[in-house]
Amino acid sequence: MKIRLIASALLLAVSAQASTTHALTWERCLDRAKRHSPELVAARAAVRELEYGVASSRAGFLPQIDVSAGFTKSGNENAAGWTETDRTTAGVDLSQDLFSGGNNLAKRRRAMAQLAIGNEQYRDALSDIELRLRQAFVEVIYAQDLIELTKQIAERRNNNVRLLQLQFDGGRENAGSLARSKAQRAVADFEVRQAERALAYALRNLAAAMGTMTIDFGVDGDLQATVPAAAIDLEGLMKQSPDYAIAQTQIEASQEGVYVARSGRFPSLTFNTSAGLSGERELEFGDWNIGVRASMDLFTGNRLRSDVAAAKEQVVQDEMGFMNTANSLLATLQQRLNNYIDAVENEATQKQSLDAEMLRAEISTAKYKQGLLSFEDWDIIESNLINQGKTYLQRRRTSELEQARWKNALGRSEWYTEKGE
Repeated sequence: MKIRLIASALLLAVSAQASTTHALTWERCLDRAKRHSPELVAARAAVRELEYGVASSRAGFLPQIDVSAGFTKSGNENAAGWTETDRTTAGVDLSQDLFSGGNNLAKRRRAMAQLAIGNEQYRDALSDIELRLRQAFVEVIYAQDLIELTKQIAERRNNNVRLLQLQFDGGRENAGSLARSKAQRAVADFEVRQAERALAYALRNLAAAMGTMTIDFGVDGDLQATVPAAAIDLEGLMKQSPDYAIAQTQIEASQEGVYVARSGRFPSLTFNTSAGLSGERELEFGDWNIGVRASMDLFTGNRLRSDVAAAKEQVVQDEMGFMNTANSLLATLQQRLNNYIDAVENEATQKQSLDAEMLRAEISTAKYKQGLLSFEDWDIIESNLINQGKTYLQRRRTSELEQARWKNALGRSEWYTEKGE
């Protein structure tokens, strides 16, 4: 018998150690998501795509060199019959834009503005991915705490059944009260099993948020939202958000688009040079040329005027979009901040209500045992205590989630300083 007890104790110790080892902290969740999240990989790829676009825009300032080689065999018929000719050629061509009406410079500036927008979109994406991860992490903590709470409730309901059974056996309580207490115990047992199933889903959802299919034993954390700062500069925070920067930089990109369209009104100047070799079967004869070519569109069927006008209208749209974004962001930040503050204050208020119900429950249980309180009144106080306990846990979860949403509204992320690398 002793051996069995020792073995059971060792097994429980090993299981507890395994759970602690595999429990994920918030930092480990962030690290795993950084390595496996498909959304994070796609967001990084989008920025690199724009970086290549900037590199491509430099081409207009550099010479373009083409190399060619060929062999042709031809024939023509004359009075003497068919005559066949072989010709081999090889050459190199170099061209360099000397002036293009500012087209190359405007394209490069526009590409750099688009890259700046892409970096802000990347920052926004990091914040959104972290929000989903944080929400999933909080839901696991909530599910774990809910299991512990429902087990405590089930134990309390079980103790109440024992008390009612003693009261009933002593003739001081009726069968209806005992049956109600047993039904409440059955509900509490069901809620324990329900909470365990909820934890299984929460863990699966957390794994999906990290970009993996591996389910761990649980997470290591607590529901403790911080209190918001007393004074917050919403306008200053709004100007630091990625959405504000995106809307502002989009105006710069569209203005460069005007310069790109307008460059067609100016003449272009190109330097060209080439050299080559040719011969019937071998490369025997050489040739070269060098020159400058100037060209200018005189009539384009109103295309240039329309392109410039359309580009200017795009600037107007982006300027109005910027104003709308700023106004909407301020309203959103105010709403998120209000929700955050309300949630934290509500949690604190709910804690006071829970403490008061716990004190009432202790007093009422003592009175009920002494016959100084009816079952109906005592049952109401017990149910209120249980409901207040569940509500308090929900309020703690809400505070954590609203804090995460507030951080997301600001576009902040613990990844941003690392840029996801």
